[in-house]
Amino acid sequence: MTIKSKLSAGLASAALLANLAAPAAFADTTVEVSGNGAKSDNEISYTSDNNVAVTQSNTAVINLNISSNAKTGGNNASSNTGGETTINTGDATSMVGVLVEGGLNAASVAPSCDCDGDTTVNVKNNGKKTNNKTTVKKNANKTGTQNSSSVVNGDVKSNAKTGKNKAKNNTNGSVDVTTGTSVSETAVEVTGQANVLEL
Repeated sequence: MTIKSKLSAGLASAALLANLAAPAAFADTTVEVSGNGAKSDNEISYTSDNNVAVTQSNTAVINLNISSNAKTGGNNASSNTGGETTINTGDATSMVGVLVEGGLNAASVAPSCDCDGDTTVNVKNNGKKTNNKTTVKKNANKTGTQNSSSVVNGDVKSNAKTGKNKAKNNTNGSVDVTTGTSVSETAVEVTGQANVLEL
């Protein structure tokens, strides 16, 4: 980019003010004040801004309502006469596993070019006793905001029952009642939200 100002020699005093907003990425810039008349006042102000703002929000609301039941038994072998009476109840197993994983915020902002481009200021070929002023400003700002929240409400139930077998009023024989094992397991794992921000 080249900025030039040229005023006629017959003017005793003149002023030039240029304010430019550069595109998002900085590039090489040339500012030139040349060919102005004697005793003129010339001013160039150049400002380039590169602002990047990243905002991310992640909210997770999870409601669990899980019920697991296992039951075995409840057999009845009663009022038998003679012979062998046998009740063999199997195992009752109830297993519940819950995994809740939070969300992910990920943002990566990288410059698309060389944002530290060179700036060249040329003041030349102006008349006698000219007053020339140039101001160059380059600003680069990156800001990032990430918010995460997780709410997990859980009602998890696991039940295992075995037994309640009946063997009564049996006559002239053996009675054998075997009850299996009862196993109930519950596992709940909750991982929170994750934020990754690269500027």
